[in-house]
Amino acid sequence: MVKLQIPIPDTLENELKDMIRSAAAQAIDEAVQRESKAKDWMTQKELAAWLNISYGTIQVWRGLGLKVATVMGKTLVSKQEVNRFLESHQN
Repeated sequence: MVKLQIPIPDTLENELKDMIRSAAAQAIDEAVQRESKAKDWMTQKELAAWLNISYGTIQVWRGLGLKVATVMGKTLVSKQEVNRFLESHQN
C-alpha cells in the first residue's frame, strides 16, 4: 500500500482539528437533544437506568401513586409523570 503524504502548514492543521472537534461536539449535542425529546415515554427498565434506581423502587413508587400506562402488555412511564411524582414527594 502506498502512503500519500501532503504537507500542510501547522496553522491549517490546527484549524482543521478545531473544525472537526466543533462539528463532532455539535453532532453530539444534536443527538442528545433528539434523544431527550424522542424519549418522553420509557419502560420501567429504562426508567430505572435513567434515575439509577432499582426496579423494586419503581414498584414501591407505583404503590405510592406513580402513574403508568399499560398498552398490550407493555408498561410505560412518562418523564412528565415521573417529575410530577417526585415533586409531589419533595420535603
